[in-house]
Amino acid sequence: MNNVRWEVTDPLDNKICLSEKNFRDHIIGRHDTKDAKVRAAIEPQAKFAVEHPRFIIRDLQYSGRVKYLSLTDIKDKNKIYIRTITVVVESNGEIVTWFARRTINDNLEKGAVIYDAGNNNLQV
Repeated sequence: MNNVRWEVTDPLDNKICLSEKNFRDHIIGRHDTKDAKVRAAIEPQAKFAVEHPRFIIRDLQYSGRVKYLSLTDIKDKNKIYIRTITVVVESNGEIVTWFARRTINDNLEKGAVIYDAGNNNLQV
């Protein structure tokens, strides 16, 4: 892939990368100024979430995509918010987007969890 911003290896030994184009055009480019600023600021946490996710789950809306879920902190003036960070990755290992939310809204079907850092006995 051309113009790789960064590349990491996930716990399942997959190479995951972020292109400059996806970062510029999708992750921050399609959002208002405030949201783009937050998304840019949590880039290190997004990278960490791929390297050390709590869960990796199948994306039920888009076949072939997976989501890396972790927790992160968002600093805003005198407050710190704990949020779930989700990093969405295509089957080719390219990061599509990431976002932080107050809650997890994924309803999972049996077999949707690919990796669970809290369950060493998980069979994929």
